[in-house]
This record gives sequence, C-alpha cells and structure tokens, in this order.
Amino acid sequence: MSSNELTFEDEEKFKSLVCRRLLDSGWVDEITLLCKEKLYNRLSDGQTLDSISENDLFNDLAPDARKKVPDTVKRELKVKVQDKLLRLAGYFDEGNTDAKHLN
Repeated sequence: MSSNELTFEDEEKFKSLVCRRLLDSGWVDEITLLCKEKLYNRLSDGQTLDSISENDLFNDLAPDARKKVPDTVKRELKVKVQDKLLRLAGYFDEGNTDAKHLN
C-alpha cells in the first residue's frame, strides 16, 4: 500500500470515533428501543422468534437508523476524513493546518 492511501488503522480510528459519538449522542439507546419495537411488531403479527432472521430485523431497522444518525456525527466524520485525505494528498503539512493553495 502506498503512503497516500487510507490504512486499516485509519479506518479503525474513524469507526471508533463514530461508535463513541453515536453512543454519546444517545443514538445507540434510541436504536435499541427501535429494535425492540420492530421485534415486538413482528411478534404481534404472529411471527415467532425462530422465524425472524437477523437480516429481516436489519432490513426493518437500517433505513430508520441511518436517518437518525445526528448531523453533528456525520459532519465530524466528513471533516476528519477530508482532513486525512488532504494530508495524504499533500495539501496539509503534518505540523501545519493551513491548506496549501489549490491553484
């Protein structure tokens, strides 16, 4: 891998950041409750726990879960990724946060 590509370590740092922010924002708790609600609805419709697959539950939850990610978390991740990519491309020096002119 060349030095101007994101590494596995970079990806893990971004994942860790997102997990922390989602937990801190209450998103995890909100989605846990939503999951229980979706599961209850399926059980109320006559399904059994054995008949509900993880994939079914994921498909029920994913659209709502994505919509509920706080904008602040999305923006912070976007800024961090952009910053890292600009550094890799040479637009930032490691010790300097002023972007070089793109002209």
